[in-house]
Amino acid sequence: MRSISKTVVSQDIAAAIVADAFGPNVALVEFNEATEGWFNAAYRLGLDDGRQAVLKVAPPPEVTVMRYEHDLMATEVAALQLAGERTAIPVPAVLWSDTSCRRVPSSLFVMERCFGVLLSELRPTLDAEQQEHIDAQLAVHLRQLHDITHTGFGLGAPSAPSFDSWGDCFAHLIDDLLADREAKDVDLGIADDRVRSLIAERRAALDEVTVRRFVHWDLWDSNVFIDPETLAVSGVIDFERALWADPLMEAQFYTKASDASFIAAYGSAMVTIDAERERRLLYDLYLFLIMVIEGAYRHYGDDTVETIGRDRLRHTLVRLGEL
Repeated sequence: MRSISKTVVSQDIAAAIVADAFGPNVALVEFNEATEGWFNAAYRLGLDDGRQAVLKVAPPPEVTVMRYEHDLMATEVAALQLAGERTAIPVPAVLWSDTSCRRVPSSLFVMERCFGVLLSELRPTLDAEQQEHIDAQLAVHLRQLHDITHTGFGLGAPSAPSFDSWGDCFAHLIDDLLADREAKDVDLGIADDRVRSLIAERRAALDEVTVRRFVHWDLWDSNVFIDPETLAVSGVIDFERALWADPLMEAQFYTKASDASFIAAYGSAMVTIDAERERRLLYDLYLFLIMVIEGAYRHYGDDTVETIGRDRLRHTLVRLGEL
């Protein structure tokens, strides 16, 4: 995916970063861009000692990002380290990080490379039983993440505010999105004040969430590596949008909330009462608002993301009784 948020790094600069990270006796022998991501730039590195790594670089400082995207690189480094320490999930280890902007004018870090095939590429080739086997592993991994708790609700970035109330936190996330919309004059098809009212009307359902849990939020198939021989999950990546929140925000509860085998592997049902259904719709609203707005910031090569976002936003607003 082409996006102006991706920092361009030359092979010579990458070689200098490798020397900074691993010392002057380690050389770069393989370098190519991983083009699957949509926000940070990522480059695959092969080192002459046989190690394989990935370099991730934050957006250039002159590129305006959405408010919830501030400081995402710090979020990802901290989240990877926490998940590696507190769970059995196969997450890549952070090998080195740098906020000095010595080589490029952006923060960066180097992590282990995950091996296998992206689930987004593999899933279409699998039968239902094989997909169920993989999804059950993801359910177990999500439960391990959700068992990690925190003292406050909020985004994972160290610069982000912390909230005692999930209702206050979620209202703040929505306000930030609407400020992003206003800054780029994006037409959502619904007035800002009405979006805020949708949240306020369901405040009681939000305030039922009292435990601040680790939420990945971006665990789509394109962020999961699979060993094609064993169908074991071999890597989980892109923790940059991690936050302390309601586990119902996870993408899997958009698609798998009624999947009995997934829920059995997770260990408890998640969308069974009216308050949970209301919250899940609000999280859909949040995601699809982002999809409609973000193209104005990233300048994608086409409007596919926005088109999908608008269609799903319209569907969500119908379910919320707005259209």
